[in-house]
Amino acid sequence: MTLDDIKQQTDLLIGESHIDQAIQALAQRLNQFYSNEKFAGKSITAYCVMNGGLYFTGQLMRNLTFPLSLKYLHASRYGDETQGAELNWRVRPSPAELQGKDILLIDDIFDEGLTLEAIYQECTEHKPNSINSVVLVDKQHLRKPKSGFTPNFIGLEVEDRYIFGCGMDYKGLWRNLPAIYAFKR
Repeated sequence: MTLDDIKQQTDLLIGESHIDQAIQALAQRLNQFYSNEKFAGKSITAYCVMNGGLYFTGQLMRNLTFPLSLKYLHASRYGDETQGAELNWRVRPSPAELQGKDILLIDDIFDEGLTLEAIYQECTEHKPNSINSVVLVDKQHLRKPKSGFTPNFIGLEVEDRYIFGCGMDYKGLWRNLPAIYAFKR
């Protein structure tokens, strides 16, 4: 499938400039949040949730003004598939990397939320000082975690369609698109 095919077979849901504005607004909220005296003199440990969070993390970091160290973790329910399965950890943080630290999880999408919730729960078990999460997109539907878990910071909301671009893939491809697309209905 070529880029021309994509443009003919999909709907553009959110354009690049709107995404850039949302990322800048999220960065402002995070900058304000981490300027609180609770975090004075501390650096934040940001974890990019691979692979989907890579695009968003890169864009977001350009606008952050607080000290942070960047790490990554890799847990997925999707692989190259379009439907989730059991959580598969490929790279997980060590307890020493989390204990007593201020953690920020950065991910592309909060769809059914099971992956981010599982990551959040595992990180919490290792007693960080604080843990927050930020996602670029929250998909609007009722299939969210029964626990009520939700990210602390959300950039955009999208309708309940299979979306890709801005880090989200279609069968392992097209994470690099700077806008968010969905196949025509």
